[in-house]
Amino acid sequence: MLGAAATLFKQQGFHSTRLVDVAREAGLDRATIYYYAGSKEELLQDIVGGVLDTAIAAAEELRANDALTGMQRLHQIFVILMTSYEENYPATFVYIQEQMHQVGVQETEWAQLIMKRTRLFDRMLIDFIKEGIEDGDLRSDIPPRLHENALFGMLNWTHRWFVPGGSLTGRQVAETFWSIYTGGALTDAGRAKALPSPPVLSAVTG
Repeated sequence: MLGAAATLFKQQGFHSTRLVDVAREAGLDRATIYYYAGSKEELLQDIVGGVLDTAIAAAEELRANDALTGMQRLHQIFVILMTSYEENYPATFVYIQEQMHQVGVQETEWAQLIMKRTRLFDRMLIDFIKEGIEDGDLRSDIPPRLHENALFGMLNWTHRWFVPGGSLTGRQVAETFWSIYTGGALTDAGRAKALPSPPVLSAVTG
């Protein structure tokens, strides 16, 4: 039932999907689905809550591992997230597509809890980035938030085009994005041809 709901929420959007649509997709009658779920909001809560809890648990495990550097933690959580997108498709994409834009304006207890958990996860990502900067592995002239937006923005945009079973696995997508982020998209030859860059982020860092 949750799988059917996630599929429809992604395809049609949460607001355009009716509970009866979920019942039809799951092969259930109206009475049966109302026995298990009183509303489509309950289904969204179960989908989003599970996705977020899994991501936070992975980040907490990485944070507790003293053998890892900030960059290693950042790399691993990045790959973990993309492989999770693939393994739990389309549930994670529902979180990106619906929760981030809709839950923030709600005042229910559940919405406030989700936003609190989202902010916790965000702080852990920023902490990993700050570690990378402090260790000298990441550029200090780029604000941590912009590092995060650049890296995880690539990942979050995959909800528009990634479907499991295609030419690239989730891990391959993650590692490719990671290489672009850490090394740049240009080859050595392309970098040699590039024009000198203007001063970096003077308006942001000043």
